[in-house]
Amino acid sequence: MSTETAELAAARATIREQDELIGRLLRAKHEPIAIVGLGLRFPGDNDTPAALAEFLDIGGVGTGPFPADRWDVSAFAADAAEKGRINSAGGGFLTGIDEFDGPFFTISPKEARCLDPQQRLVMETTWAALEHANIDPTRLRHGTGGVYFGASSMDYALELGALADEDLDGYLAAGILHAGVSGRMSYFLGLRGPSITLDTACSASLVALHLAVQGLRGGECEIALCGGVNAIHHPLSTALLSDMQALAADGRCKTFDESADGYARSEGCGVLVLKRLSDAERDGDTVLALIRGSAVRQDGESAGLTAPNGTAQVALMRAALASAALTPADISYVEAHGTGTPLGDPIEMAALDEVFRDSHTADDPLLVASLKTNIGHMEAAAGVGGVVKTVLQLQRATVYPHLNVDTPSGRIPWDTYPVRVPDKSEPWQAPVRRAMVNSFGFTGTIASVVLEQAPAPNRPTVSAETGGVFTVSAKSAPALADQLRGYQRLLADSPDLAVADLCYTANVGRAHFRHRVAGLVRDRDDLAALLARSLETESTATAARKVAFLFTGQGAQYAGMGAGAYRRYPAFAEALDECDRLLTPLVGRSVKDLVLDPAAPDLDETRYTQPALFAVEYATARLWLSWGIRPTVLIGHSIGEVVAATVAGLFSLADAARLVAARGRLMGSVRAPGGMISVPAALDDVADLVDAYPDVAVAAVNAPGQTVLSGGDASLTEITAALADRDIAAKRLTVSHAFHSPLMAEVVDEFRAAIADIEFRQPEVTLVSTVTGQVARWRELADVDYWVRQIVAPVDFLGAARAAQKRGKHVFIEVGPGSTLTSLAKRCVTAADHTWLTSLRRSDVDAESLPAALAKAYTAGLAVSWPDFHAGAVHRKVDLPTYPFERKKYWLATETQAERTPAASAPKAEPVRLDPEALADPARRRPAVEDLIQRVLAAAMDFAHPGEVGIDADFGELGMDSLVATELRNALTAALPVPCPASAVFDHPSVRRLAGFLEDQFVSERIG
Repeated sequence: MSTETAELAAARATIREQDELIGRLLRAKHEPIAIVGLGLRFPGDNDTPAALAEFLDIGGVGTGPFPADRWDVSAFAADAAEKGRINSAGGGFLTGIDEFDGPFFTISPKEARCLDPQQRLVMETTWAALEHANIDPTRLRHGTGGVYFGASSMDYALELGALADEDLDGYLAAGILHAGVSGRMSYFLGLRGPSITLDTACSASLVALHLAVQGLRGGECEIALCGGVNAIHHPLSTALLSDMQALAADGRCKTFDESADGYARSEGCGVLVLKRLSDAERDGDTVLALIRGSAVRQDGESAGLTAPNGTAQVALMRAALASAALTPADISYVEAHGTGTPLGDPIEMAALDEVFRDSHTADDPLLVASLKTNIGHMEAAAGVGGVVKTVLQLQRATVYPHLNVDTPSGRIPWDTYPVRVPDKSEPWQAPVRRAMVNSFGFTGTIASVVLEQAPAPNRPTVSAETGGVFTVSAKSAPALADQLRGYQRLLADSPDLAVADLCYTANVGRAHFRHRVAGLVRDRDDLAALLARSLETESTATAARKVAFLFTGQGAQYAGMGAGAYRRYPAFAEALDECDRLLTPLVGRSVKDLVLDPAAPDLDETRYTQPALFAVEYATARLWLSWGIRPTVLIGHSIGEVVAATVAGLFSLADAARLVAARGRLMGSVRAPGGMISVPAALDDVADLVDAYPDVAVAAVNAPGQTVLSGGDASLTEITAALADRDIAAKRLTVSHAFHSPLMAEVVDEFRAAIADIEFRQPEVTLVSTVTGQVARWRELADVDYWVRQIVAPVDFLGAARAAQKRGKHVFIEVGPGSTLTSLAKRCVTAADHTWLTSLRRSDVDAESLPAALAKAYTAGLAVSWPDFHAGAVHRKVDLPTYPFERKKYWLATETQAERTPAASAPKAEPVRLDPEALADPARRRPAVEDLIQRVLAAAMDFAHPGEVGIDADFGELGMDSLVATELRNALTAALPVPCPASAVFDHPSVRRLAGFLEDQFVSERIG
């Protein structure tokens, strides 16, 4: 290549790099932001997007008189302007503003009472927004999610003035702060991105949205939760606004009407879930609408601090359009700030005329409307309210009616402005639907956002599956029942809903709690039956369980044993292909064919059996692992122990392949004729017969009263006869050789030489040795002689199963082609204490036993990686019921809220005491200590009754923090004659576990 040519190529490469850089910078500046989820609590009992859309379409009204439970309405009413009184008939209000599901958010009753209802509303509404987006909130933990909220109401702080000194509580310090609105949400979800609460008055939520867009485009966060909240419950704040003459006398926003005389205060909460469009498309999210651009400005100097500035509004809207890289002609609808004041409405309309007069005409007018005419002015949440309404209009290609215009305002020159206010629902006709949303703060901070309809979704061909694994969960039994009923309604209301899509969405788009229902469903009838059956069964919370993988030994094989799993699950197929790649050159024929072939005539030859079993069990284990099921202990029977060691990481898959190939080849090459018999008797009952024959040994102790003998044919024939004389019917097993017997000594030296250079590594999972029947030590396993001994020594499966049981309750999963080991293990331990699952079955040609087993593992409490379970399948995310919060009333003990809370503060609790006789009695001691802990916690966290502190409930889930933990530790130290270290409360975080720890500390001399 000539120098000139090389220089030209380098120059072109530089140009490409610069073009790519410019492209990245432009995308970072202008990439659309996708709105993928909505959450809302708006006046008019509007708490879902679908409900709000229907409400707006019919011109619904969400305003009305002041609720009687907020303050003494008649005492504060005034017919005319009067200091300290309210000259307005009402506004827009939520029902149950004093209610909250504290336990769901691990907040104790004591702390819940100290939280501003704005913090509570944000928590519940944000959770609903994430569920509407079909995003499992728990998967966001430790990520860079950002939280941006607008809030301005100080009503809960005003309530403190009515509190008695003894009712002041440290929880109020964070409970009344606006910073807690975003901070508490980030804390609960475990988000580590920006967390900002801001107050720019009425524009706050749209300013928050602007910052969220910037955070996403700038890479500060990967997902953003933003919105606004407003709560009105103290009369003083409304009285102040009444004194400003800001409020409409009739409690309605009459935006653009001649009678406009102020606004109607309203409360509510709106939340948006945002992602960069490229990320939303990558994640398969449903995009509801796009944010193309946004801008924030200030009125600066105007007629007064609270007076609007039309010139500033013009500059703002033009800046928002520039941010979106659009022109005024691209906008066909504006959601106006439009509060209904005689000063503000004409100024905003004049600003709209200035921006849009050259792009719109009387024949092609700009549509302008305001949500405030439906539900009032939500102040700090007003901007997000306008966004939510506009998103619904963009989705449905419909413009909803603007209300309360009987006589168009004479202050607005309607004949010259290119605008029209829709008075009924109408189709939104535009080549591309785009809108602007305005929100202006009454201290001068103003914001504008440009929205666009969602791009046409990419509809890939969905999987042909008609059913799947259905899951639903909740934090309590009543909530689970509500969930089940919600899914019943969904089925009834959505006859065309694909069950496979429903299952997929429920699995990947919801958090998974301890009260669970799951099952493999093939169609709507299956699902309906599961829901009905589950409603008839009382739910109990699942407890954390350990997981044991059981790896089957030789004899469990059958032709085609991995065919269904190979067809259905990519993770299984990938692992089996890897085994085939490593084993086939060593074995001399395709191991994959041995596993998948429905005939497989050579499968029962030991040299092929063991590699085939290894491959199918290893692939099955990798499949379970890919689904997030992590074993805490591994047990393998004979060749299964090699699989267990490989899964544990004792040696590499390549070294395992060498070991398996040599093991199968050499064990199958033993020339001495021999066999095996199964004896339904304990080892002690047959030991004398075994000792009498040097070529016979115990091959396995599989269960109580279940022993396998192995050795020379002639000797086994005599032993069988002797057992018959004892009325013990031994059964000859169909095997080719006398495995685990002295006859294997023929190949021991050659096997040792074949595996001498295997590299051993520290296992990552505990193995229970079936050679010793005990938990294995690494140095024991990391020795060639162990694996040589393993082909001769008896398999102590009984001892291994019991060693596992000593470690606690387990989910036992047989990782093999059948149920041989689960059947045996149930006889070795207390079967009812454990859950038993089988991966594959001979009769299950489609491997449906695997998802059915996974459903049972889930209901047993195991964590499942549902995105990985669905890997390779294509499904659509669909709308599902959101979580049914179990709300209770929580409020400060103030005079104005006395009817909704305890009438007086609770008396100071006396120190808890324990009956010395109960402590001295071993039978009464444990229940007494448990009762003591429950009483202390109930008092410390304001539970109504000690019984509300569940004996197995995690202290963290109850809402315990360091303050309560210290109080509990001090109370226990004072009440008990044994020490309670500060760490004990966190190391044993439930009533039962802490009581067990304390019981262990008792010394009889100190009690007596």
